[in-house]
Amino acid sequence: MSAPPLTPEQIAQLPHDDRGSAILGVHWALTGLATIFLALRIYCKNLTSKKLWWDDWILIAAYAVILVVDGVTTTLVVDFKLGRHSWDLQITDLAKFIILLSSRATLTLTAAGWTKMAFAATLLRLTEGFTKRFVWFIIISLNVTTIISCLVPWIQCEPIAKTWDPTLPGSCWAAKVGTKIWIGMGAYSALMDFTLAVLPWTFLYNVCLRKKEKLGILVAMSMGAVAGCVAIAKCAKLPELGSGDSYNEVELYIWDISESCVTIMAACIPTMRVLLRTAKTSTQGSSKVSSQMPSHFSGRRHTRDRSKGDYDPEMGHDGPAVYTNNSHSSGPDYMVNASASPHRNRSSDPVLGMGTKYEYSSASP
Repeated sequence: MSAPPLTPEQIAQLPHDDRGSAILGVHWALTGLATIFLALRIYCKNLTSKKLWWDDWILIAAYAVILVVDGVTTTLVVDFKLGRHSWDLQITDLAKFIILLSSRATLTLTAAGWTKMAFAATLLRLTEGFTKRFVWFIIISLNVTTIISCLVPWIQCEPIAKTWDPTLPGSCWAAKVGTKIWIGMGAYSALMDFTLAVLPWTFLYNVCLRKKEKLGILVAMSMGAVAGCVAIAKCAKLPELGSGDSYNEVELYIWDISESCVTIMAACIPTMRVLLRTAKTSTQGSSKVSSQMPSHFSGRRHTRDRSKGDYDPEMGHDGPAVYTNNSHSSGPDYMVNASASPHRNRSSDPVLGMGTKYEYSSASP
């Protein structure tokens, strides 16, 4: 049995907080940051002449969904005053309000699921054997949990139209059922975030790289753990859906968009290491070339000095070029193939450059 409506005198004595501006501020600020990170990711791919792969397109699709979420949220705040207490909401069209809320829930869950699947897709190019099969399991299970979570707002009532029109005859789930499903799915999603963050350590730790470079790559590949922390915070706020006061749900609206945007940023960080290497090249490359290249250089073969350990698997090539006037390599891991052409092995990994090899001809150009 529903409670009787409040009288104007009773409403006047209640709090009248409004956090609608906070909801919109966080949404658009995080979307702006996600835009910058995603744009830099694409720029870095172009900088290294790498084509966009499935993980890039999935991230772009998730970003497009986030933009739609921002639009729907703006409508809810501006037209219905979302962010206020339930007694201060201006619901002139209940069906439209419920449909927009349900659509927003479906879209945010879709964006969160796709961003995690994008990072998992990146790992597909770096793994093989059991590890690759395990990554496929993560992708498939995330798809299943995302689909179930997205359907929850629309399948709680029979008939479905009763979801947005309570006056229709029929039945609906108990209030807490949908929330419990979301908590369970959210907890699994957070677990997958941490799993994807730890997984690179199992196959990149033994790669022959300088310790500093290896640690930088592993930390960059593990930034998904931050998204896992955000997912846990979101799950902690889900019980507020049954509190009866829409104002208590404000933090949930902030955390759910944060999960998607933070995951996009975390997924872009490994690729953005290219910019750091490029900056290092621009500031150090010219001074090294001028100090180590003889002034009488004319037609003699010059090789890269890899003894510095400048190989960066994130870029897929040797970092700053260090030229010497030697006819043989000066680094222990440098190999010259006299019959090879000076082209990169095309089988190298397009993200981390795993398996990249450089071979230079012994003949002068």
